[in-house]
Amino acid sequence: MNLCAGQYRYLLCIYRLRREKDRIRCVDIANDLGVTRPSVSKMMKCMVKMELVEADYCESVRLTPYGRDLAEQLNIDYDMTYAFFRRILRLSPSEAKEHAFLFLSDFPESTVKKLNGITSRSMELARKKRRSLDESDNKA
Repeated sequence: MNLCAGQYRYLLCIYRLRREKDRIRCVDIANDLGVTRPSVSKMMKCMVKMELVEADYCESVRLTPYGRDLAEQLNIDYDMTYAFFRRILRLSPSEAKEHAFLFLSDFPESTVKKLNGITSRSMELARKKRRSLDESDNKA
């Protein structure tokens, strides 16, 4: 599914808030994202049409099973893409966050998977190198 950067932000916000709270209100999303409550309401209507959020979002925002599955996958992709921009390109946290959302919303999934594979391998090599240096320091 093609999502714009804003839709990514909302979906991941809801997903992450759900892990912290039993009940998510539109005001919680607005506070977390730094947007207005009318903006949240507008996006919730859009996400209901996309079948990502249940229609009765006024009382409590809940992802549909499809929305939850998509959010879980996007969360994995986001974390790895953020790590690429933050750790490998050494962007600031806010720049890495913004670039990750833009990358995920603009590039094909196959490219996202390739970047995430490269990032994963690079991070694993860095971990092995640190372990090796730590072991040699302990021997000295």
